[in-house]
Amino acid sequence: MPDWMSHIIIVLIFSEVFNIRKKSLLVFGSLLPDFLSKLHLFFFYFGLNDFLSFGFFHTPVVSILVGVIVASLFKYNRVKTTVFIIFGVISHFLADLTMKHFHSGMLIYFPFSFKVYTFNLIWPEQSIYVLIVSFIVYVIIRIVKKINLENRGLFNLLK
Repeated sequence: MPDWMSHIIIVLIFSEVFNIRKKSLLVFGSLLPDFLSKLHLFFFYFGLNDFLSFGFFHTPVVSILVGVIVASLFKYNRVKTTVFIIFGVISHFLADLTMKHFHSGMLIYFPFSFKVYTFNLIWPEQSIYVLIVSFIVYVIIRIVKKINLENRGLFNLLK
């Protein structure tokens, strides 16, 4: 769970830095690869044979493709929705690349290549530290933006 929370906080940091208002689309995109890769739980819950491996859903190509398809279900501008969801998906994979994996890494270029990649920086059980640090960064960004907004408003009143 800290991993999902860190994905959310990281994408919220990006939304604050780039002033994106539709944060929910970014959050949805950042969690989409993990939701897709958990489809096997449906089969497990109902006692069905898991005849497919859903691990390939946790790849950039498949996640972006699903994000493009799902973007058409939203009422918001289709191009912006697609861009925001894809941005969330990309942030997810950039964060996942920093993790050390027990299996050799991530299939970034699947289905075009089966080579695995990872930066091997953080063990999965250390993701709580990423969550704490990213939350502190997010709070600092929000405070700085609020101070800047208040100072601009005060400055405009003095004119």
